[in-house]
Amino acid sequence: MEPGTTVWLAKPEAPQGAESVALMRWAIEEDASREGSLAGECLAAARAAGLSAEDTYAFLAYQLLLRLEEQQQRHMYLSDIAPFVEQPPSSRGVAARLAELARNAVGRVLHLERAATVPTDAGAAVGQGLDAVG
Repeated sequence: MEPGTTVWLAKPEAPQGAESVALMRWAIEEDASREGSLAGECLAAARAAGLSAEDTYAFLAYQLLLRLEEQQQRHMYLSDIAPFVEQPPSSRGVAARLAELARNAVGRVLHLERAATVPTDAGAAVGQGLDAVG
């Protein structure tokens, strides 16, 4: 069974008269004045193209719906691959792994030091054994 996502949306209501349309336009203008506002970018592009007020808001709605569709598609894609993405290890797991790696490295160094301090007589005996065989 696949997990599902439920989204509850408020049913949009049509504006009631010129006053509510003016209020929406004012809210869009306010948002457009913010730095990096998508509405601001769209309004600037529409005005630069010399669009009428009606065409400007149709352009604005179209651009915003395109961006919303992109976000929805991205969300659906990420939801589909989420079960296959490996979770990052916890910081406690990382610390334990680093400690284990450090212990292994120290163990190897100690092993190499011990091997380097083995008496040379043992090496000579091995060499003599080979000479005797050959």
